[in-house]
Amino acid sequence: MRAFVLTSLTAAVLLLTTSARAQVVAPADETPPVAADPTQPVPTSPTSPTSPASPLPAAAEPDAPPTLPAEPAPTTAEVEAKMPDPPAASVPPPTTAPKKASTTAPPSDERRLGDPVPLTRREPTLKAGSFMGGVRYGLVGNGPTRFINDLRFSFTDNFELRTSLGPWPTALMARGRIGSQQDEFGALVLEGGLAWFDAGVRLQQDTGEASVGARFHFEGSVGWAKAIGDRYALNVYAHYRERISFLDDDGQRAAAIDAHFAGDLLPNLSLSAGLGFATTVGTPVREVVINFVETDRPGISHLLARDEGGEQSLTIPLSLTYGRVDSFDVDLFCTPRVYPEFGILFGAGVRFRLEPLFGEPARSVAIDADDNSAADNNDADNSAAVTTPSKS
Repeated sequence: MRAFVLTSLTAAVLLLTTSARAQVVAPADETPPVAADPTQPVPTSPTSPTSPASPLPAAAEPDAPPTLPAEPAPTTAEVEAKMPDPPAASVPPPTTAPKKASTTAPPSDERRLGDPVPLTRREPTLKAGSFMGGVRYGLVGNGPTRFINDLRFSFTDNFELRTSLGPWPTALMARGRIGSQQDEFGALVLEGGLAWFDAGVRLQQDTGEASVGARFHFEGSVGWAKAIGDRYALNVYAHYRERISFLDDDGQRAAAIDAHFAGDLLPNLSLSAGLGFATTVGTPVREVVINFVETDRPGISHLLARDEGGEQSLTIPLSLTYGRVDSFDVDLFCTPRVYPEFGILFGAGVRFRLEPLFGEPARSVAIDADDNSAADNNDADNSAAVTTPSKS
């Protein structure tokens, strides 16, 4: 009896289970599963996740969010087109082209206060308000000793006065300059006045001279100065000297011309060489020594002396100028005479300047222009250094 009851319950449970399974309805978009036939190949669907040629993604689970189809990869051109434009490079502002250096400018022209002005850059006249004193001694050689001294004071850049001491003032000459030796046509120098006078009684009479009398020596000259290139200069001067005496048969007329070519070996060392010719005009040499006034030139260019004989002189003046500072020069010179008879003179000279007594330090036009060019170039370099972007 107990076995019959267990059998009946088991059959009832199986019957209820079968009925419940039969009532489950399949979704509309799905087909009921069909038993696979082992003898047939498995069909592939375009939407099957296992299909290698399927371009679409596999069907998602019912509870998964829907997925969108994948977009094709962009091309290189499309990627570059979408990239933002690079920022504009910083372009330095246009700078002024460096000024061309003056034709007379040395390779390095950064002068400090007190540095010497090269001999080839000095104007024939001093800077306005300047004072200069110079002496030249011809101590060794043929004939009498030569001695020249002059004191110069400039009122403007183009006009100055000069005198000599012997031991009191014995001369008064004026010098003017037209243009500048740095210009294309150079500078014209005009000079004239009383070069020397003497009066009195001579205790011991010199040969050919009266014991008592007064004499005045007037002199005029014209010159041309021109700077050539960076380190050279040419100076040419012509002189005429007239002696007016209160004594009979005591007059004298003389003329001379000289040319000097100077070159700067260093900013403070210059070498000068030239040619000088002097002669009397219709009179003998009556002075012990004829000292023609020269325009701020080193050395002595002419050898005309009363006791040496002859009324003409052809010389080759040579000189070396050393200027350690702007206010002081030392000259060493040698003047050989080659006509009409051989003679030679060695000597030295010094020049000192106080320039200027008022105003700015004396400089030539070329040095001022070079300093301005150097300043402009430095400003341009600094601007370029600030605005140029770094390459690092």
